[in-house]
Amino acid sequence: MDWTPGGDNDRSITGFRIRHGSGKGPMSRRFYYSLRAKGLGPRETVLAPKKIIITKSDELAWEKARASPKGTEARLHAMAAARRLEIATMGGKASAEGPNHVSKQGRRKKR
Repeated sequence: MDWTPGGDNDRSITGFRIRHGSGKGPMSRRFYYSLRAKGLGPRETVLAPKKIIITKSDELAWEKARASPKGTEARLHAMAAARRLEIATMGGKASAEGPNHVSKQGRRKKR
């Protein structure tokens, strides 16, 4: 069994954060613990007072739950998507109304 931090055999919270981070780095501690406080974190198994692991099955269940949210979480995702669309639309309209928009540049001059 090959063990590396964040590898498939690393069942620690740090390993979980590394595996579920982004290209910029591991998931932050603050974000992980905020997920846990909201009840959206993975199920943790306590082996000893200071030894907490996240089993592979619990990690897979967490991934499945995040891939297909239900109830309040699904409504929050939909509201966030609608807000992103609204912001993008406002930005597009503001850009089109501006004096430097491509539609107001006129014809190109031949070289």
